[in-house]
Amino acid sequence: MNDIQLHDALRLHADDQDARSKVAAAVDSLLAKKKGTPRLTVVLDGERLPAETVAALVTGLRRVRERGGAIAVAPATPEVRDALAVTGLDRVFAFPLIPDEQTGPRTNLLRRMMAASFAAALAFVGLTIYAQADPAPSPAATVASAAPATTFEHPVEPLAILGRVEERNPSLSSYQGRLHVDLRLTSFPFISQHLDGTTYYKRPSNYEVVFDRVPALAKGFDKMFTDVGDPSSWDKRFAMTYEGERDYQGRKDLELRLVQRVRGMIDHETVLVNPSTWVIDSIRYDYYNGGHITMTQTFRDVGGYWMLAEQRAEIAIPYARAVAHGSYTDYKTNVAIDDAVFTKKNK
Repeated sequence: MNDIQLHDALRLHADDQDARSKVAAAVDSLLAKKKGTPRLTVVLDGERLPAETVAALVTGLRRVRERGGAIAVAPATPEVRDALAVTGLDRVFAFPLIPDEQTGPRTNLLRRMMAASFAAALAFVGLTIYAQADPAPSPAATVASAAPATTFEHPVEPLAILGRVEERNPSLSSYQGRLHVDLRLTSFPFISQHLDGTTYYKRPSNYEVVFDRVPALAKGFDKMFTDVGDPSSWDKRFAMTYEGERDYQGRKDLELRLVQRVRGMIDHETVLVNPSTWVIDSIRYDYYNGGHITMTQTFRDVGGYWMLAEQRAEIAIPYARAVAHGSYTDYKTNVAIDDAVFTKKNK
């Protein structure tokens, strides 16, 4: 017996500030029809694919999946098409994600849920919290930073603090290294994955992570361009305030609060800066929907530079919960890196 298909369509601009409410209204209308399998096609145009629009689509997708349905995104522009391909979301928002003739309905639904959860979590893996390479501190400075202290002589203006963070040794022009990531979803479907890749940096602010391979469910994440952690652009994107000192792993860090100048899905970000080494220890993203993501990192001395050693991420957002650990090895500094490595290619 053939199932009745309920198929609606919605045209949406990716930068529409009302994307969440429009997708929700379309899903409400579709689910109001009591019988049949709901399917929604979203024709999406625009020049980029904002995270808040993705979140709106994922929320809608979860709702229609409860009735065995799906949401397909039909890109109306090359930019949206490429963004869907790069993030692997072209496989998540599709009719069907995996051909029905290859799998039963239960297995098909499970794989759709795995793809959506994995895509949501992996989007935050490998994002550099400003993987800056400052000169390693001298032995005296290291000892001093480990000693208890109650007062720091440090700037309190956010731009001055970020100015110290952005200072680099003039002799460092580039580096590349290896990245090893263990990702574990702590929400259904509780999958784990190990990833290996290469991380690149080239002055002044080019960063990229290229994974060797990724599972088919996350196809498109093999190339990730990373600039969200570069504080050189924060003044343009955020209203920043200095919140004072905060205890962090037995020392006092400087706390900055960042609020997006153009409202998105993030309510605010909390940044902790180590005033002894001027590296960013942690960033926490708090979302309007109650979700949050916390990323922390540690550094080590590599050939006289203070290089990123490890990163940890805890992800707790409505459509995915996960933990990730990344380690950085085999650094090579001041190596020739082709600019093409950092160029996003339209295909």
